Amino acid sequence: MTAASAAPPAATVGTAGHVDHGKSTLVHALTGIDPDRLAEEKARGMTIDLGFAWLTLPSGRSVSLVDVPGHERFIHNMLAGVGGIDACLFVVAADEGVMPQTREHLDIVTLLGIERGVVALAKTDLVDEEWLDLVEQEVRETLAASSLAQAPIVPVSARDGCGLDALLDALDALLAQPLSRPQIGGPRLPVDRAFTQRGFGTVVTGTLAGGPLDVGDMVHLYPGGARTRVRGLQTHRAAEDRAWPGRRVAVNLGGIAPADVPRGTVVAAPGAATETRRVDATLRLLPSAPRALKPGERVSWHSGTAEVVAALRYLEADPIQPGSAGWVQWRLGEAVAIRKGDPYVIRRLSPPMTIGGGEIVRAAARHVPRGDRDALEALERARRAPPAELVAAAVEAGGPLTPVEIARRTELSLDQVTALVAEVERAGGLSVVGGYAAPAAVVDALRRRIRARLSPRAAAGLSRAALPQELGAPAPLVAALLEGMAEQGRLVLKEGRVLPPGQSAAPHGPEADRFLAALDQGGFAPPDLPALARSQGASSALLDALATAGELVRITPTFGLTQAGYARWREAIGEAFAASDQITVKQLRDQLGTSRKYVLAFLEHLDAQAVTRRVGEARILLDRSWLPE
Repeated sequence: MTAASAAPPAATVGTAGHVDHGKSTLVHALTGIDPDRLAEEKARGMTIDLGFAWLTLPSGRSVSLVDVPGHERFIHNMLAGVGGIDACLFVVAADEGVMPQTREHLDIVTLLGIERGVVALAKTDLVDEEWLDLVEQEVRETLAASSLAQAPIVPVSARDGCGLDALLDALDALLAQPLSRPQIGGPRLPVDRAFTQRGFGTVVTGTLAGGPLDVGDMVHLYPGGARTRVRGLQTHRAAEDRAWPGRRVAVNLGGIAPADVPRGTVVAAPGAATETRRVDATLRLLPSAPRALKPGERVSWHSGTAEVVAALRYLEADPIQPGSAGWVQWRLGEAVAIRKGDPYVIRRLSPPMTIGGGEIVRAAARHVPRGDRDALEALERARRAPPAELVAAAVEAGGPLTPVEIARRTELSLDQVTALVAEVERAGGLSVVGGYAAPAAVVDALRRRIRARLSPRAAAGLSRAALPQELGAPAPLVAALLEGMAEQGRLVLKEGRVLPPGQSAAPHGPEADRFLAALDQGGFAPPDLPALARSQGASSALLDALATAGELVRITPTFGLTQAGYARWREAIGEAFAASDQITVKQLRDQLGTSRKYVLAFLEHLDAQAVTRRVGEARILLDRSWLPE
């Protein structure tokens, strides 16, 4: 993606309100665009699916309008439309006042945390002034316990145009306040519609979040991970080279059929969304919910434009009662693409009704024992702690980590992690070396250990290749530390060796050279160390000195390798893990053409170094940094 300049002012506003209260008519009056695009909608005079329009406010701000259905049978379509909006245009018909879907839509808006809104008291041409005052009072009382409690109420009539200018001014004033829409994590477009357009191919629409999207960008489709390229972009039917977060966007995708991009798919930059079937979340049940949910009870679960069936698992000891909140884990019937911090809403399956919602705190959850206080406290920290603290805590707990590893552990975006690591580094809490972030104290300790190993007794220096394993640190980090220390004159790097300051070569005596040459001739079946030492006349002191210098790597008291021999084993094991996620003693024995005793000893050596771990008869790789680059 190219560097982003400041985005032009824009916002997305969604309608909400009871069926037949005039939402679509009001949108048409404001924009001149009929949002009802389906023939059935026009025939029945009822919005069934999402409709879209746009307008320019008096200030010049561009606004996308998402018109949602009000009928209870189409609440699932309404939920797909309000997930990405900046503000709500809540419509209540003056002749009917507050109705059942008025209350349910208001519950949904509140559960999704939408705090900006304007209430349009529509159809004022059908009532007298006294009735209008009564309905306005009822609406204000209904709003009192919702997120729209402070929303202005504007009487309007789409038929005669009365109040439309006041409504536009109210929207303008509402959206003039800065919108909280940080451009982090890369672009994400939850798809609410996919279709074929002649001459272009597949087009998907949605409200863009996260970051700008450019023509030519490579994107992934989540869930599933299919890759495609952005062939074209439109905003309000005008072609654009770049689409901005917060805008309604139509994206022309190459090599993809509409059936491959159903509603609920997220078109995103690689890594900008998490594909999951289990999440940890807060849950608040509405006071109107008929009862507490039972463990394992299934509900209709909505987040973004996705709708799946999910089963409940309580994380706290007691069930959550109507009007209360707590911690839960949801097991989803299908994979969804979401991010930490995303809101969600749940509805009963039968009879269908909205009963609660909450916030995703872990998008890729693991099993947590019910009632585990430590686990609940960790969730609370993950929810409330500033992102910089989450990054620092992850590095403190996990040792040196790459930004990708930090992003995976914190469930923050890679862009966000990169910025936060730099922020914490400036504050002195972290050091970033060789692409790894580590506590500053850990990096300082590694430098001290390197200097300590370069004592006068280690005149032969240290093996640069073996040093990361000896220090228990990732190879790129150690390599960067050595380069930095060499630039400062604290050591010398020469011919694969790390030498004390002022020393230009690692001295080798003929006795040591003969011993190492004989040892290396054995290949993957080297001679017995004590027997070889006796035959070569090498003393135990010489073997100790070679081991200290890294020229000799002792696997067992009788099995040793030269630095070059050890590197060959690393390369061979790297090839084995490149071909399979796990390896066995027999597989490696056959690959190397050696005996079981050498392979078993070397793998047990790697187990002890926490490079591998035994699982049954196989080994899995724990530390990829050990493998040769």
